[in-house]
Amino acid sequence: MKPFIYQKQYVLVFLFLLIGLKNHAQKTIKAHKITTKISIDGVANEADWKQHAIAGNFIQTRPDNGKTSVRNTEIAVLYDDSYIYVLGIMHVDTKAEINSQLTARDDTGNADVFAIQIDPFGETREGYDFTVTAAGVQTDIKLSQNDSYGNFNVVWESAVKLYDDKWIAELKIPFNSIRFPKENMNNFKINFQRIASKLNEESYWSPIKPEVDGYLNQFGSLEDLPKITPPLNLSFYPFVSVVNEKSPDGTSKTTLNGGLDVKYVHDNSYTLDVSLIPDFSQALSDNQIFNLSPFEVRFNENRQFFIEGTEIFDKGGYLYTRRIGGVPININNISLGEDEEIVENPIASNILNLVKVTGKSSKGFSIGVLNGITARSEATIRNTTTNEFRNVQTNPFTNYNALVLDQTLKNNSSITFLNNSVWRSGKDYDSNLSALLFRGYTKERTYSLYVKKAVSQKYFSDQKDEFGHQYYAYLSKVSGNWTGGISANLYDEKFDNNDFGFLTRNNQFNLRANINYRNNNPKKWFNQYSIGIDHGQRYYYSLFEKEFVYYKLQGDATFKNNSVFFGSFAYIEKRQDFFEPRTKDRNFNKPAQLEYFAEYQTNRNKNLSFAGYAVYVQTLNSDIFSDEFIAGYGVRAQLGQHVSLYFSQDLTNIPSNSGFVTRENDALIFGKRSVKELTNTIEASYAIYSKLSMNVRVRHYWIQVDYDDQFTLNNQGNLDRNTYMIDPDIFDDNFNSFTIDYIARWQFAPASELSFNYKLGANLFNNQINSSYGTNLKNTLQQDNSNTISLKMTYFLDYNKIRKL
Repeated sequence: MKPFIYQKQYVLVFLFLLIGLKNHAQKTIKAHKITTKISIDGVANEADWKQHAIAGNFIQTRPDNGKTSVRNTEIAVLYDDSYIYVLGIMHVDTKAEINSQLTARDDTGNADVFAIQIDPFGETREGYDFTVTAAGVQTDIKLSQNDSYGNFNVVWESAVKLYDDKWIAELKIPFNSIRFPKENMNNFKINFQRIASKLNEESYWSPIKPEVDGYLNQFGSLEDLPKITPPLNLSFYPFVSVVNEKSPDGTSKTTLNGGLDVKYVHDNSYTLDVSLIPDFSQALSDNQIFNLSPFEVRFNENRQFFIEGTEIFDKGGYLYTRRIGGVPININNISLGEDEEIVENPIASNILNLVKVTGKSSKGFSIGVLNGITARSEATIRNTTTNEFRNVQTNPFTNYNALVLDQTLKNNSSITFLNNSVWRSGKDYDSNLSALLFRGYTKERTYSLYVKKAVSQKYFSDQKDEFGHQYYAYLSKVSGNWTGGISANLYDEKFDNNDFGFLTRNNQFNLRANINYRNNNPKKWFNQYSIGIDHGQRYYYSLFEKEFVYYKLQGDATFKNNSVFFGSFAYIEKRQDFFEPRTKDRNFNKPAQLEYFAEYQTNRNKNLSFAGYAVYVQTLNSDIFSDEFIAGYGVRAQLGQHVSLYFSQDLTNIPSNSGFVTRENDALIFGKRSVKELTNTIEASYAIYSKLSMNVRVRHYWIQVDYDDQFTLNNQGNLDRNTYMIDPDIFDDNFNSFTIDYIARWQFAPASELSFNYKLGANLFNNQINSSYGTNLKNTLQQDNSNTISLKMTYFLDYNKIRKL
């Protein structure tokens, strides 16, 4: 059992981390019932505010962690039967100290910020963040134990007003917009946050200690909030859109679409979201690349239904919602006759409807159900001799279903069961994934154990069913100046959850150990710094062959001027790649490497900021693999109160490496190649006021792959000369992808929006590897392109207001 020769050193690493933490008392604030109407206007002259506003005594997280904020902040919390009211009075020396940059909704930019964060159940499992900037821009975020979700959007009110010596924020949050216990509010947790941009200061009412793992668990308590019984929580989001789509072949079509999204919250615990005839025409374009690897490329989920309120489905990392409405399963499995050609072959499946149910009980039980149905997809085939047409099914009628059941345990621990299934009509196979997860913490959240066990199943009509397994365990110290842990992760060769998930590869066994020291209160030059070591090993599981071993030293630091530095140095041993040959159990030997990484970011609170990184990979003892250089930078500029610009550039230069190109008889042919890759991105935003903004994003991706030699991969994993008459130039690639995304949004009423979107996409692919950047950009812009123009209006209807009409 080769992997366990390192077992002793892994145990020693973890034993070194056994350092305890002290528990800290949390703050409390009282909620008071309003006695008069509260006007949300940023004035705060009502008697209730004046009587109950208290000094917040905020504590800095940065730049001087643990010290009292340099500016005073007053806070107050009021309530009635339907709303929570929150007041923040942020004192300043002068009005010039207030940064009130205008941005789009859900983007705070560099503006000053006041926020309230709440955990109504007090179990550190689920929370909410309601933020307003000094420019009046709203942001709402869903919080979980280990992450945050910025695409959470609900209806709430806020108003901001600037004064010579302060700025005031008033927030009015409906109980209908959050989940909370229906029995009582005895465990309601709360926190307040302030960011003073020009002072580079972030502070909290209940201190957030960087050395303590978790965020929700560091909130204070909101007292005297009684049992609340809100009205029926039912809302409708009807929409209508006009969409014009033009394909690269010049065909154009205009469609008038209508649909309805419905949200219903039952018993203040369970939320039902239904999308009938969904419209994703305004989703952001994907960042296309030219893929030289043997693995699928993962793209971000940009469709609103799947990125809002789906945080419960992220548990375990098994769900990839891009599969719903994704590429048809048989898009490349079309048999053609000698005189046939493909006329039309849809690259995506049409979504018929979507349903999402999420909920949480007062006893810590959470549930999530996500269901999507896609229609049958067909390719159209034409006989070039007879001009007859026939249709071939590329994707059957398909049902996708995800289920998550989660129970909170003692010490904020949890146990989770999840199931993702795909059912296809007809003879195509069905699939299923089931997993059990446990995450445990010690009482003071010093140590953690995370365990996963998953089983994947494929059910075929004409062959034996397949079952695969994953095992994962991570034992770690998560709080304190010293943190780290040890982990093991195993995917057998049959494990495959890619029908409704994303897994780059299976058939691997990984061992890892890491240890890190962080100082959050250093003197002299730094606000904080950390340094750590990381060691990992990976094995090709079915043969139990070692693939690679790495050792890494890494660190980061935040300076007093709020600039940030990251750096690392890694040694990677000579390794075996079992996937590049594209043939089962064949390996390709790669040389050892030294990797140097550095990144520097200036203070992002300035009107002009810069960030840049560089990676230098030094190859050891190789005639084919050369040193590699990767670098990138970004410049961000704020032009006045309304306009922000961002430009970034990323460059990869690999003078020489090797990869699979083709098969010749039974031989695996590899090519020696150079790779040059460049990506330019420009973004511009113009916010007229807090509810009307425009954004444009332009991206050009360019890669050139130049092959100048070819070899045969032998059985030992090395490259040999051969006598095949193969011209390596035929594998040269020159690829460009150019996209434009423009969107203008006007929130004309609460949760109601009118948006205009324009998208353009153009690709250029040839073998002209000696062409210049300017020539490629010009030729790409002259290509036949696809573009989409859409105008969409969504209107928010509250059932309670409709009923009163």
